Amino acid sequence: MNYLDTYKRKYHFSVNFFSFFLLITFIPDILGIPPNVVVYPFWALKAALAFWVIIKYHKNIYHLQRAEQLFVFVALVYLFNMFIDIFMQHYPVGLGSMRDLVGFGLSILIAFSFRSDASFYSKNSFKVFITSLAVGLFIAFFLAQESPPPLVNRFDANSTVNTINYGQMGCAMCLVSIFGFLDKRRSFKKLIFVLFFCLGVLSIMKAGSRSPLVVLILVGSFYALARLGFLKALIAFIIVTLTFWLSLDFLLELGDTFDSGLAERVINAIEKKETSGRDEIYANTLNIISKSPLFGDFYLVSSGIAKGYYPHNFFLEAFMTTGLIGGIPYVLMVLVAVYKSYLFLREEHKASWLVILFLQILVYGMFSSSLYSSQDFWALCLFVLSIPIKEKTRKKERKRHLTKSLST
Repeated sequence: MNYLDTYKRKYHFSVNFFSFFLLITFIPDILGIPPNVVVYPFWALKAALAFWVIIKYHKNIYHLQRAEQLFVFVALVYLFNMFIDIFMQHYPVGLGSMRDLVGFGLSILIAFSFRSDASFYSKNSFKVFITSLAVGLFIAFFLAQESPPPLVNRFDANSTVNTINYGQMGCAMCLVSIFGFLDKRRSFKKLIFVLFFCLGVLSIMKAGSRSPLVVLILVGSFYALARLGFLKALIAFIIVTLTFWLSLDFLLELGDTFDSGLAERVINAIEKKETSGRDEIYANTLNIISKSPLFGDFYLVSSGIAKGYYPHNFFLEAFMTTGLIGGIPYVLMVLVAVYKSYLFLREEHKASWLVILFLQILVYGMFSSSLYSSQDFWALCLFVLSIPIKEKTRKKERKRHLTKSLST
């Protein structure tokens, strides 16, 4: 038995993205132990498994496509700048840590374990991921903890997974459920994905964070445009919008039943232009970038609003950390990844559900999350970049079968 193939085809994706992590983070709360007692060994396990996958990779590890070479360049520039910031710059105590550098190194290690391999998007991998994520979200719905002040009417999944990440996990469930619904032909299986989608929506409402809702709308629209074309996507968007509008009172009442503040926060964002201070953070970050445009300043905001934190935008963070030298290649890398994502979704590539999750992380990074700590972004970005565009897709297979049947 080839244990590595079995692991890749079933568990490697779930070990590194959302689902298994959500499940294991309930253990500290149940046993009453510090979260790090479980989280740190899990990180070590992920590193060991990633190394196992890399050394057994069936292609030459040094044979990189141009898109992959661009990824390596961006990652090295980012790593080099973080090293300088942590060990050679003299900022106030508490700004930057060795842990951040180690975490970024782990992200790149895991990213290389996700170079193009059909095992990662196999049917079994998809089943394990969506099933384990559903179990985790189901448990979280009942064991969720109120977020600490000043947050009101928002819930963390547990003591480790905060309200924003909890909501993003619900968003991931919604997105992969849409993929599953469109991918399956049997009515019974479609019904299962409808239920999974509802679980994802309830998780977003429970978390009370607005970003998952925005991500769901934007990525869902992009997926519909690529998969259905402009006209059908427009019709689908109108139907979904009308359904949401007609169900608004029900959704508000549903949110009130478990003290969700999501509806109120969405209304404030629309009517009062409430941004949770993002506009001030962006303005301060742009000011910092303007002072060090070529080589960048620091991988965390070094002064002003949000000092010591990330700028809540991947693109701003890339330019703030690495300047034009790393920022421009980063933008090019993302544009290539998004273009390839569109092609794969349009051609119904079997890895479409992973591509959708990459787009989720990318859009999420426009107003939350930090680039240096986003293992999900780096791993899925390299995965998308490493898939050959000429690889077989469902549409190409159907066209080939149709041509073959007509010729006979």
